[in-house]
Amino acid sequence: MMKLPFTPHLRAAGFTLIELIVVMIIIGIMAFAVLPRLDLLRGFDEIGYRDKVKSTLEYARKSAVAQRRNVCVRTVGNSLLLTIENDVPESSAGTCTAVASFPRNLALPTADRACGGATNQVCAPANVTLTQDGNSTGNLTFTPLGVPSAAATYTVTGDAAHSFTVEAETGYVH
Repeated sequence: MMKLPFTPHLRAAGFTLIELIVVMIIIGIMAFAVLPRLDLLRGFDEIGYRDKVKSTLEYARKSAVAQRRNVCVRTVGNSLLLTIENDVPESSAGTCTAVASFPRNLALPTADRACGGATNQVCAPANVTLTQDGNSTGNLTFTPLGVPSAAATYTVTGDAAHSFTVEAETGYVH
C-alpha cells in the first residue's frame, strides 16, 4: 500500500460574509455620526466671497469706463450694491452720498443667489462679514476714467481675515 504524502488542510483566503457585514455596519455608523461634524468646506465660502467682491469692484470700474458714467459701489451690511448715474459726468456732482443721486442699478453679469436674485448686489454667505475701511457701511465712486473717489480697503472676515485695497489714483484692486 502506498502512502499518500501529507497535505495540510488548505484554508480558503478571504473574509466571511459576517465580517463584511459587520465592517459595513461600522462604516455606516461612523458616516452617520462623524462626517456631519467635519467641516470639509471651511474657508471656501470666505475665499469665494473675497474673490467675488474683488471681481465686482473691478467690474464696477470697467463699467464706469465703458459706459462713461459714474458708478457707485455701496457697502451695506455684508453686501456690495452697485448703481450707475443716468447723467453724463459733466452735468453731475459725481458722488454717491445719496441713493437718489445714482438711481439706476448696474446689473452684474450673473445674479448672486445669496442675495435672493438681486442683479446689482453681492451678498456674503453665513458667518462671513465685509467691511470697507473698518466700517460696515461705505461708498466708493468710480469716475468715467476708472479713478475711485478715494482709496479703500475691504476686509472679508470669516475664520480668517483677508484684505485687499483699491488704489486711489488708478482704481487697481489688489
